[in-house]
Formats: sequence, C-alpha cells, structure tokens
Amino acid sequence: METRKPKKGEGVPKETPARNSIAALESILVQHFPGQSWKGLKRELEKRNFFAAGMQEQVRLMAQLAVELAESQRNEAALIAALSASPAEKIRGVAAFVIPILYPDNLKKQLEWLHFTGALEGTWPRELSATILHNLIIRHGVTAVFPLVREWIKHENPAVRRLATEAFRPRGVMLAHINDLKEDPSPLKTILEPLLDDPSDYVQKSVANNLNDISKDNPGIILEWTKEWNTPDATKQRHWILARALRTLIDEGHPAALKLLGYGTNSNLKVTWQNNTPRRIKINQFLPCDVEIVNLNESETGAVVLLLMDEPGKSTARRKSTYQIWKGKIKAGETKSVIKRIHFVDKNSQPRVEGLYRLSVTINGKKLEEREMIFKC
Repeated sequence: METRKPKKGEGVPKETPARNSIAALESILVQHFPGQSWKGLKRELEKRNFFAAGMQEQVRLMAQLAVELAESQRNEAALIAALSASPAEKIRGVAAFVIPILYPDNLKKQLEWLHFTGALEGTWPRELSATILHNLIIRHGVTAVFPLVREWIKHENPAVRRLATEAFRPRGVMLAHINDLKEDPSPLKTILEPLLDDPSDYVQKSVANNLNDISKDNPGIILEWTKEWNTPDATKQRHWILARALRTLIDEGHPAALKLLGYGTNSNLKVTWQNNTPRRIKINQFLPCDVEIVNLNESETGAVVLLLMDEPGKSTARRKSTYQIWKGKIKAGETKSVIKRIHFVDKNSQPRVEGLYRLSVTINGKKLEEREMIFKC
C-alpha cells in the first residue's frame, strides 16, 4: 500500500524563544509610551512561564504585562489604540485581551471596544475578539449581552456581523459551551435569519457553523427552520448556508435532513463496495474506499456516500470519524464509479490508537455492511 507522510502546515504558532512577537509588542509600546521602560518585557514574560503556556494564555500574559507596565489604568483607550495600530497582526489581537483586564466590571465598555477590535484587519484580532465576547456571554448570560450586540448584524463591515454570529455559537471551537443556548437556541434565530442571504462568505460560514452547532443538540429546531427558510426563491447564498448547516445531520444519515437537501431515500439505488479493504493498516498509509452506484430509478436521484470509522480511544471508550466519499446527483440509469483514498494519519489532538477499527459505508444514511481492520504501529 502507498505510504506518504502528511503535509505539515504551520498551524496556529505558539510563541517560542526562537520565534515570538515580543519585539513587536515592545516596539509599539515604546512608540506610544516613550516615557516607560520596556527593557524587562521579555524577562518578565519568561518569569511568568510564557513560553511554556498555551496559545491563548500567552496572549493573556502579553496583555496583562502591557497593562501593568504601561500604567494604562490612567488612559485605557491609549493602550488599546496603541496595540490596535501595531503592524503585527498578533499584537492587534493582544488588544482584544487587554479589554477585559482594563474594564473587568464594565460590560458595556468591553462591548464597545470589542466592536472596535473585532473589525481590525487580520485573523488574530477578529478570532480573539470573538473569544472574549463568547466568554462574556458565558459570564454575564445571554439575556444580558444579547440585546447589546443584536444590532451588530446590520453593520456595514462583515467582520462586525460575523463577530456576533461567531461569539454566539453554542459550542464554538475550543471554547466552553454556552449551555443556555444549547438548551434553548431560539434567541439565535433573530441574528441568523437576517444573514441567510448575506453577500460575504466570511459571514456565511459563521452563520452555517452556528446553525450546525445548534443541530448537534436540537436537530428538530434546525430542521424546522430549514423547512421555513428553504423557499423556492432562496438565493445561492442561502442554499449554501443551509447545506453546511445540516452537514452533521447528513453525516449521521438523518432521513429528514437528507430529504430537505434532495437526497431522498435509497430506493432503486444499487451500491457495491469494492473488496479492497486491507486487513491491516499502518500510519500514513492510504485506506481505499471505492464504490459503484447504479441508479435504477426513472429519474435523477441524489446520494451521499460516507465511510464511518469506529475506532479505539485512549480509554475503553471508542471514537467515531466520518469521511465523505461522494455527494451528488445520479441520472436515471447512470452508473457512478467513485475511487477514494483516505490518508490514515494521526490527528493533531487525537493520535490514532492501536487496535480494531470497524468500517462501514452508508448511502443516504443506510449502512451497506461492516468490515474490520487492525492498526498496529
């Protein structure tokens, strides 16, 4: 079997002694606060175990030290404005983390500044502003924060519109969950519905991700909303958002979700899973998953073909992974041959665990058969 090491991207870079943003932080602070001494900035960060900390903790430490050394309590706006003006994207992100340090008990002031930092150029300031806002929602409650940011979805800047939809995601990415919204996501409809036809793909992705979060805890609500929104005159933006919003339910073979997206049932679809599944596999090898689909219907039919992988975890609990093999429409009488190779690699947060792997292919939610393979280093 073919073996290839995965391509490694930079990912989200942590600060290291060899590669860090401390000089950029010092530079902007010297420029805006020339009367202060910044020579001990790096040394003080190292005393606080800066390089051993996680990514967000590193940003928080930079923000905390900037507040302390700039004596910025005398002029909070000056420090936020200075950091926001940095040519270094990450330092502009530090500006967002300064806000809750400067205004720990002033919710309205924090929101005013997050509205500002969330619109700055670059991924760091926008994502970190969304993180701070998400945490504020958890701390103060949805009912306290929601009325103060609801109008942000009307802002001309897509970054501000996206800030609201992203921060109010019930689950988010690597963040604590907003339990109130997991239990009752109905308030989110008022900020998501007006953005279903938003021209910005930046906003569209966030709206779809928010809806997908909701589907994991409240599938019935998402299906109800989708039926309401999926009108005959729906825009292409709306179609794309709704398809992305239902992706978890589609992966699970949810019949109502499949029907809403035009995939229907499996009637008169003949599917053959080729007999080329290996008995054993090693890391970085390619797992073949080839299928042949014949549409015996008298009309075009939609199909979603998935490979489900039930795999061992670190403890007795098992994990599940889903891979999309093919999705599309098959004309009446057409035969569709799909050749797919899945790169069996370690995941960043969850390395593969040795043991028995159970594989199954589903088409429109219906399982064909189950196979087994062994992974051993």
